[in-house]
Amino acid sequence: MSEAPEYFLNSYKECRQAFRSSAKRAAARFKHSSRRAIDAGGKGKIDTILLRARRKDSKRLILISSGVHGVEGFVGSAIQRRLLDDFTADLFPLRSDVLFVHGINPFGFRKKRRVNQNNVDLNRNFYLKREKIPKKEKNKGYRRLASFFMPGLPFTFWPLEFAVFAVRFLGIMIRFGARKFTDAAVNGQFEFKRGIYYGGRKPEPVVRRLREFFAQTVSGYEEILFLDVHTGYGEENGILLIQNADRGSYEDQNIERISAGLPLTRPDSGETFYKTAGDFTDFLRRIFPERKNIFPLTVELGTVGNLQLYGALRSSFLVVAENRIHHRGAWFPSTRKKVREKFLRLFYPAAEKWRQHALSSSIILCRELFERFENLPSGQVHLPEPVRAP
Repeated sequence: MSEAPEYFLNSYKECRQAFRSSAKRAAARFKHSSRRAIDAGGKGKIDTILLRARRKDSKRLILISSGVHGVEGFVGSAIQRRLLDDFTADLFPLRSDVLFVHGINPFGFRKKRRVNQNNVDLNRNFYLKREKIPKKEKNKGYRRLASFFMPGLPFTFWPLEFAVFAVRFLGIMIRFGARKFTDAAVNGQFEFKRGIYYGGRKPEPVVRRLREFFAQTVSGYEEILFLDVHTGYGEENGILLIQNADRGSYEDQNIERISAGLPLTRPDSGETFYKTAGDFTDFLRRIFPERKNIFPLTVELGTVGNLQLYGALRSSFLVVAENRIHHRGAWFPSTRKKVREKFLRLFYPAAEKWRQHALSSSIILCRELFERFENLPSGQVHLPEPVRAP
């Protein structure tokens, strides 16, 4: 019997209630565990549970997060709840401490948008409070193509809008190439508040609250496997691990130790890869610049196959159209509803076959990573050298 109906739900409220129920059962099974809800701003809560089989902290932590892009939280929630239930049922051993962080963007999760209430893409916003958004991150390519990414008029007829978008899209691809288009579109931009992939002018309040939470909760661990669950990018029905850490960095060296034979995409993997500024998986290193050994990875589940031309066209159109309708409106309510439904399914497919495959492949991959991480000999763990004052 398929597990998809049990784990895949249709609203933020249902997902949150189900996660809290799974967390409550897990906490009853593992008595040394702790649960906490974090205020995300905008009346939203981020639910967490730290699973601990022993009173004393382990030296190793597995961190699994979901919902940085709100609409992607449906799948992330399903995976987290399945893992929680598997731990509770002793389907695999709890050897490390495991921290689940559920629904990081409650507003986007509830409204079925990628962004938060300020139109900020949180996965471009994870900088420390003392940092300014770097000037080097100004996206000149996005500025050049701003009229394409941010049409200034209400959305009209779907066939007309798609045809015009397709012609412009193909012209841009021919003129600039796939890599420059990808860099302009999705790397993150920090100038246009109503634009797509807007990283904000300063860190959002949730960033500060998560920083405080991690500083309290994670400080005792030496090694952390960090898995952040996303959907949308990659081959249809595919699964990828994505590394945002620079090649040659300590994180890169750590990932090398646990990723052999796994579907890993790195910063030098080719023109379809994009590296993001302010990425959540870089956040722990910003908080703990010297003292932690971190293995940060994004788990990405492909939906429409946007590595191919038509998939890239379709996904780009829906991202631009959804943002445009939110800010500029649409001529017809039926068109607004159609765009929003197709946008949701871009990140949360309705097909039970896709959901079942996404769940099973994610659990298999996570278990493999858990085992590799936990079996690393301590002598192979590479802690960064302290930064010396000049």
